[in-house]
Amino acid sequence: MKRASIVREKKYYELVEQLKDRTKDVTFSSTKALSLLMLFSRYLVNYTNVECVHEINEECAKHYFTYLMKNHKRLGINLTDIKRSMLLISGVIEVEVDHYLKDFSLSNVTLWMTEER
Repeated sequence: MKRASIVREKKYYELVEQLKDRTKDVTFSSTKALSLLMLFSRYLVNYTNVECVHEINEECAKHYFTYLMKNHKRLGINLTDIKRSMLLISGVIEVEVDHYLKDFSLSNVTLWMTEER
């Protein structure tokens, strides 16, 4: 295994542990919460320069949610998982998610127009 892969894998496990430690009570299964945190950690390792949970900001979270919307089929997640992920991550990093990202109705033109691009 190449050194870069080992470093990324180590960073991934560190982020998962940090996110698990900051996770408050969830209203759905802890297994599902862990899988969503692992998906978020994979995103952080592969697409950002984030080294620890304290470096995650609102902008990073918005990019992640956009990533989920654009790639939900490839990732094998549904809208319920995306909503749960939004609630979980906004609680972990203590930011408020934009209101248009919480509304999955067909009348939410902002969300679906962003998704098509």
